[in-house]
Amino acid sequence: MATYKKGFKKQSSEQMLLKVIVGIISAVMLIVAVAFIYDLAVSSHNYDEFSNIKKFSDVLELENTDGNAIGNYVVYIYQNSCTACEEARKDVLKLAYNINKSEEVFFLAKYDDITDKSSTAEAQLIDLIGGTQIVTPTLVVFVDGEFEEAATGVADVISLLQTIKAGTYEPFN
Repeated sequence: MATYKKGFKKQSSEQMLLKVIVGIISAVMLIVAVAFIYDLAVSSHNYDEFSNIKKFSDVLELENTDGNAIGNYVVYIYQNSCTACEEARKDVLKLAYNINKSEEVFFLAKYDDITDKSSTAEAQLIDLIGGTQIVTPTLVVFVDGEFEEAATGVADVISLLQTIKAGTYEPFN
């Protein structure tokens, strides 16, 4: 291999190409790492960012701050002591944040904070869902103020939220 006057070795085109490829791969890996860290830092939403419902009667007939009935909305019922709710928390909140970007249609109901348990409103909701009790996590969908469907369990809740986020949920269209 030849050398320049100052003692540096000349590099073949293959060596230069190899260094360029290694540099590009390193840059891409760095960009991916930064994007991953940014996603972790930014998308760590929490329950406090969303409107909380305190009564089952409000779940059945939700109104906005002006007192007007909300037509299409989704209520996510969860508990602090629910391991499935904690498992779904990050995905549910990320999807909910994206769903609420244009208008507020996603609401939370923390079962621990519900004030009208054992009421006729809870019995109505249980009847609509088709169970014997409220289980968590549960996602309840209302279209034009009327019950449309409910999903229970992590996989079903996340799947239904993904459909709503994608804009392919037929009843909302």
